[in-house]
Amino acid sequence: MAANPWARPGGPEQPAEWVDPTPTDPILRIPPTPPTPPEPKSTAAAVLLNLTGVGAGYFYLRRRWQAWTATVLTVALVVVAFITNAAANPWLWRILAAVWLVILVLDARRIAVKHPPIANRRPVVIGAIAVVAVVGAYIGYGVLGRGTYDDGLAAQGRGDCAVATDQFKAVTGPYELTLSSDISAANRGLVECADFTHAADSDDEATVVQRYGQFRVDHPDSPLRPFVRDKLVETYTTWARGLRDEGKLADSIKVYRDLLSEDESFAPEVADAYMRLAKKLTSETPVSASAAATALEAIADEFGDTPTAKEVPAAFDALYAAAIAPIAAGQPCKAVDVLAFFAGLTNKVAAKVAGEAKNQYPRAMLDCGLNELRDGQAAIAVGTLDRFIKTFPDHGDLPQAKSAQIAAKVAIGTGARVPVPAPLGTGGPITITFYNVVNSSIDIKLAGSTAHEFTLPACTTCPEVYAPGAGAAACDSPIGKPLFAVGLGEGAHHLLADFERSGDLVKQFDASGGGFDMYCLYSERNS
Repeated sequence: MAANPWARPGGPEQPAEWVDPTPTDPILRIPPTPPTPPEPKSTAAAVLLNLTGVGAGYFYLRRRWQAWTATVLTVALVVVAFITNAAANPWLWRILAAVWLVILVLDARRIAVKHPPIANRRPVVIGAIAVVAVVGAYIGYGVLGRGTYDDGLAAQGRGDCAVATDQFKAVTGPYELTLSSDISAANRGLVECADFTHAADSDDEATVVQRYGQFRVDHPDSPLRPFVRDKLVETYTTWARGLRDEGKLADSIKVYRDLLSEDESFAPEVADAYMRLAKKLTSETPVSASAAATALEAIADEFGDTPTAKEVPAAFDALYAAAIAPIAAGQPCKAVDVLAFFAGLTNKVAAKVAGEAKNQYPRAMLDCGLNELRDGQAAIAVGTLDRFIKTFPDHGDLPQAKSAQIAAKVAIGTGARVPVPAPLGTGGPITITFYNVVNSSIDIKLAGSTAHEFTLPACTTCPEVYAPGAGAAACDSPIGKPLFAVGLGEGAHHLLADFERSGDLVKQFDASGGGFDMYCLYSERNS
């Protein structure tokens, strides 16, 4: 029997329930899905992966936007570090890096602890390997930077600044983030190489020398200092030889002196330059005796062990002969000062010429004064003769010098051309007595065949001055008057009498046998 589809499942006694086969509510009601529990994650793995600094822990935790943000910020931090020369402030950037890592680590832990723990230790191992890899890579990065710096330093130590500059630029460029002290050292190396290269970049030796000198001041501990010395020696040598060959010997010697401070082995060459200078000065007219003698003394004193030193005595003889050549030509005045110079030399190498000069110097000075007097240069002659008298107060020619000095003063006072008289104290066959008839002393200078200088005391019984025309009457008798007799030779004589109150008397007279033998001096009042 077939089942009745309309029968009640519980039998005829079950209450009937009407079911509408066409429901009117179109909304399908689905019960909510319960939340999926967090995926198990390892907190240690997340921390370690974020400790790499690139946000790898966020990727592990499936926080992609945070992972990419961390990656971008890390790259930005690296770029800024490069741009701002992080090695100049290494601890600032080390602190910034440490803070950034701490932030990443703490944030990774914050997120990871919300996940159930995982029993699998594989993520932790991977995290540890990642940290080791990053640390190892940074250490390798630093080792490469150090090696590059060492290569640059070695090249600099060889004087190869082209290679050193490339290596140092690499250290200060790609290896900037090693934050090593090598970065600042490489920067110094770059500056040193730039200055070293720049120093030679000139055709002017003086400029090159100045630049190398400044290099030593600016970089006292540079590995390039030996090469600076070599370059200086090379520059000085080329410069000095060039000046020498151009005949600029004095300038050449100045450069050679600087060269010697760098390399003493050039002493023979410097001595030769001094000798060339001495010979050049000796051959010139007028002879520069002082400069030439200084050059020869320098050879003897400083370069005595050079072959050139053997030439010094002969060179001194030649110099002396050239310097006093005017004496033989009758021009002693041109040799006076040079003789004074030679006479004052104390260096033993000049002992011979110094001795000769001491013998010739007095005579040359006296002859100079006498020639000046003969040439009518009385004022100049007085100066020369005064110098002789003061310089050689015990010389045998002193009487001649004093006589000529008196004559020169008479020539100045009278305006006359006075001949060179006999030495002071020399008399003559003609005796003339001078006497004073005024009440004031009279200083008298007399020059002619001989020279005399004396003072007539005042005549105390005489007036100071006479009326016009009355003076001659006072000369009637020398008795009781101050007298002074002199012996003169024949010829013209010039008298210069200085009255104490009445000025000068200028007079010329001739001394001759049978002439007057008395000379009266008096003063008349102006009419």
